[in-house]
Amino acid sequence: MSRFLKKLKSKVKNLNKTMETYQESITFAEAGQHEYALQLSEQPREEERLGKLLVIGKESQFSDGVIAYSLEMAQRMSFEIIALNTAPLSCKSFSLFSPSLSGVCKEFKDLSEQNISNFQEQALQSQLKFTHVVKFSEAEAATEQIQKEFGTIDFVVSEPEEERVDNRVQKDNRLQNEIFVYSMV
Repeated sequence: MSRFLKKLKSKVKNLNKTMETYQESITFAEAGQHEYALQLSEQPREEERLGKLLVIGKESQFSDGVIAYSLEMAQRMSFEIIALNTAPLSCKSFSLFSPSLSGVCKEFKDLSEQNISNFQEQALQSQLKFTHVVKFSEAEAATEQIQKEFGTIDFVVSEPEEERVDNRVQKDNRLQNEIFVYSMV
């Protein structure tokens, strides 16, 4: 609840600063200094932050549906995208075993970086801020780590668990993939 109140307080503070800027701009416009008034109203507000959309892939991949939905949502809401690949591996444990097992984490990271290229390219074409992160933990734990590293996450987009998709049937008896979106209030 306190996170919600902090977020609300921040939004009210930003709104107050915006109103002050508009009132100052109106004052200068009424005084005949139109150019300065325009400059004031066009100045970027540094306190405003981009909202953050966390997109959780299915292991090292992102489906086309999740990519399309995330890009459209990020554009519509002016969010930056944090793309997350997770694997429930303990790389420190693997390093104690044979070299082939310790390479598993490196291979997962390399594969994730290869698979992200399409998503990243589309985000950059849409002029969206994009960050790719690979974590070696369960998705829930990785989400908590991301919040600590990047600050407030506004929404999470993910795909359903595999067993849930297999049991979901559309009207025409075909499997239906769904995309889950969570608010992080």
